Amino acid sequence: MTRTTALLLVVVGLAAASTATAAFICNATTSATCRSLVAFHPSTTTTYGAVAGLFQVDLPSLLGANDLPADTPSVGAVQSGARVLIPIRCRCSNGTGRSDGTPIYTVQDGDVGLLNITVAWFGNLTTYQEIAEVNRLPDANVIQVGQSLWIPLPCSCDEVGGEETVHLAHVVAPGSSVDAIAAEFGTTPETIIALNGNLDPSLLQAYQVLDVPLRACSSSIFNSSLDYGLRLANHSYALTAGGCVTCSCSAATYRLECAQLERSLCPSPVTCGPNVFIGDTTPTSGCAANTCAYAGYTNSSSGVVTISAVNATVTRTDCNDGGTDAGGGASMKGINWSGVALLVLHIVYVYFQ
Repeated sequence: MTRTTALLLVVVGLAAASTATAAFICNATTSATCRSLVAFHPSTTTTYGAVAGLFQVDLPSLLGANDLPADTPSVGAVQSGARVLIPIRCRCSNGTGRSDGTPIYTVQDGDVGLLNITVAWFGNLTTYQEIAEVNRLPDANVIQVGQSLWIPLPCSCDEVGGEETVHLAHVVAPGSSVDAIAAEFGTTPETIIALNGNLDPSLLQAYQVLDVPLRACSSSIFNSSLDYGLRLANHSYALTAGGCVTCSCSAATYRLECAQLERSLCPSPVTCGPNVFIGDTTPTSGCAANTCAYAGYTNSSSGVVTISAVNATVTRTDCNDGGTDAGGGASMKGINWSGVALLVLHIVYVYFQ
């Protein structure tokens, strides 16, 4: 995007950008962090590498959030107006969810105020008032070239309807409606209204940012794992455990489906039994199956990493044979354990990556 384009866009944005707060409700504890998404629509043709750089996320994470091939080049074109899902780390504080200190934007020559930055560079995903607030700026129109600004992006870690959820920051398109947005993302108008402070649908504004819930795949990840906050929506994947494990989310089970990668810096495969590797699944009866599930990883200050796996029973959501998950709760999210048949196998290795 050129500086000239940015200046032109701010004129349009003066009439279009909503002045309503873009922050989402998040009642999780102040220590809670999770993975959320924002839907970015570039105003000009750009590249995946440029988008990743703007939001300060790594390219593999960006590709995974959009279910794009892992070998998609950074110079791959993103057309003007296309939707690109950006994975962000969300932190909750005082009932509000915001991106955890990122992205940081450096003011450029030609930026004529925070509204310009909000509209031209970040697609109305936040408001100039919120940028001013978190950066403690007394005047939103007084900024300096080279100045670093935290761009607070809206997010949440709250469950919705008792289920783990990936919260999506969605910018309302002109002419859209709550009913249309709910239908597009597989939720209900009532849910969107409630999540957004009992929003009045008749007062919906173009370019307003809405909290839209996406069903997250449950997992077997321990709450002590470094990737415990990993939440994926349908048709997405992510690399974790130092790039040695890939996990994806599918509507077939709505459980994370993970596999350990064979890479030179990765350890020997973790197993849940003889020749039973992470991701291996064996049908049992009805819709149920036993799987060797990824259970997270930890590491030490010296670089020693531990990868965990557990035997779990899963049920396909697209099966009508009436199978059920095994009962018995545990202190780990999204997993039902079969009695005491819990197997945790660790493999410890030195992580050099």
